[in-house]
Formats: sequence, C-alpha cells, structure tokens
Amino acid sequence: MCGLWADAEDLEKLRNTVDAFQSACNYASRIAYNRRIHKPEMLRKQTYRDLRALFKLSASLAVRAINRVAASYAEAPHMLHIFKDGFIPLDKRLFSLKRNGDFQASISTIRGRVKAYLLLSEHQRKLLENPILGARLILERELPHINICVNCKVMQGPMISPVGVDLGFKKLMAASNGFKIKGGQFNARIRNYRALEATLRNRGTSSAKRRLKRLSEREGRWKRTSLHQSSRALIESLVDGEYIVLERLHGRKVRTESKRNHQPLERNRSSVMARLHEMITCKCIESGISVVLVPPDYTSQRCPRCGTIDKNNRRSQALFRCIHCGYQHNADYIASINLRELALGGWAAISQPYAAPISERGCKPN
Repeated sequence: MCGLWADAEDLEKLRNTVDAFQSACNYASRIAYNRRIHKPEMLRKQTYRDLRALFKLSASLAVRAINRVAASYAEAPHMLHIFKDGFIPLDKRLFSLKRNGDFQASISTIRGRVKAYLLLSEHQRKLLENPILGARLILERELPHINICVNCKVMQGPMISPVGVDLGFKKLMAASNGFKIKGGQFNARIRNYRALEATLRNRGTSSAKRRLKRLSEREGRWKRTSLHQSSRALIESLVDGEYIVLERLHGRKVRTESKRNHQPLERNRSSVMARLHEMITCKCIESGISVVLVPPDYTSQRCPRCGTIDKNNRRSQALFRCIHCGYQHNADYIASINLRELALGGWAAISQPYAAPISERGCKPN
C-alpha cells in the first residue's frame, strides 16, 4: 500500500468516489437481500441503471459495485451485508500507471480522471517494474491510498532440509531448527487492549465510543506490525536449502487450554494464527522458499523418539513426556519435530492401529 500525492481538488474527487461507491454497494445490497437476488447477472438487471443515475457512477464502477455485492452474498446469503470498509477494486479501465520518471497513477472518478503521484519506497519502486494485475483504492483516515497487485517471478529455491514450524499460544512460533518467539508480551498486550475495551464499552459515552474506535485501529496496526516482524524473523533464520512445513489449519477449530486464564484471548487466537500462517506463506513465496502443508493430527501427542501416540504424552501446555520411553521436551518443539518428519516421508502411528497411512494424509507442497 502506498500514499497518493495530488492537489486538494483531486483528493476530494477520490474521496467522493470512494463514498459514492460504498453507498452504491449498500444500495445494491439492500435490493439483493430484500429480493433474494444473489447472481450478478440478475442483480445487474435490477440495479445497474439506478447506480448510474443515483450515485453518478461510470459503467465500470457500477459493474464493480454489483459484482462485489454478488460475491459477498454468495458466501453468506441469509443476512444483510453492510459495506463500511471504503475501498474500490480497480481494473485496467479504472486504473493505469505511468512509469516515465516518477510513478503516476491515473484513476477514474465520478468527476473525470485524476492523476496522482505515488509516495513509494525504493523496494516498492522495484516491485512496480513488474506487470500490474490490479489495484484497490482505499480510504484510510480520510486520506486515499492505493494497493497495487503485481506479478512477480521468483526463482524457487532447492528443497533439501525441512523446518517444521508450530504456531501456538504460549509461543507464537516454535521451529525445529531452534528458532522460537515467545508469546508472553504479545498476549499480555492483547489482555490490556481487552481490558481497556471493556472499560470504554461500560462508559457508553460518545467520547468513549470515539476513543474505542481509535483503540481498535491502534490494536490492528500493532498486531499487524508484530506479526510481520515475527514472520520476517523466521524467514531470516533459514539457511539455503531449507523450506517451511506448516500445519494445514483450514476447517479446524482452534481451542484454548484454559478458559479462565485465556478468555480475553479466545476470539483473537484463531485470527492471529491464521494471519501469521498467511504472512509466513506469503513471505516464503516472495523469497523463493517452498511451503509444505501437512495435517496436524497427533503432532502434539506423538513421541519423535519411539513413535508412541497417546494424549497422556502431553502433560501440560508446555511439557511433553512420553509414557513409553520417558523422552521429555517442550511440547511446541515436539510438534515442530513431528511436522518436519511428516514432510520427510511420514511416520507410523504405533498406538493408533486404525490411523490413516501417510499416503492418505494429503502431504503436499503449497
């Protein structure tokens, strides 16, 4: 994401366009919900002319708004969708980039095209030399920003040695190469945010609501920065030939071990782990590092020394002690070792006679 530099008149045009697009999405959303119209072709017949007339949208902007509403109702058709995020997906008709000297974006608005200079870092300038796939115009803090998607060709590195990475609660991540990041300070700050949030909600005044909104935005920025730094530190800890092995988290619920101690974090844990999982994957792709996803079944219950699988092997959240051979280590590190062995070819479930063979467990590179 980068900022846009333009005069006051052009900035006002961009703000008005984002506001009109958001209002058009909410107008089409109410019609889609009341009339149970979820297919884009049918919704286009019902709303296209109204969006052009009421909100002064161009043809491309009106079609973009309709497609966005239809895609949203395709996922959850039984509730009214309200659009508040304030962004516009831009295609080649709505956005173009000029690279002669300074980078300049040409964006279609409801009052003609606007040409604005991009505020870029050196890294972003190098990325923009690649072919552009699309962009988003985002209104953040009443200032327009643009998020440009480019097609980067990255040489894939060799896959010689796997590194299992377990994402957890007490430790944000624990890797089989010895890298780890403790989650104590991260979790304590989330608890602090939850306590401040509860206090402001109990007040219920208008000033408390404004402060609550600023607090939520600050928490989001801090959380995003912390997870970016953690995932970047993991990538930098790898050597040539190593690749990442992660659990396949899709479709699985994440549970907390103690509701009394971790209740303020319950609603954050799944989202934090999913976001961290996504950031690690994206950074690996950018760096040419392969990522292998494996099923997480029994990775925290299996002894890597003798292969015994038993839920009693994990004595606590942090302690693993095998009931058969007595091997003892940190439970998160044990999970990372088991993930690494799954990528190397799998392991046999000694105390699970009906466990699925490795060939059926779906280990595959991402």
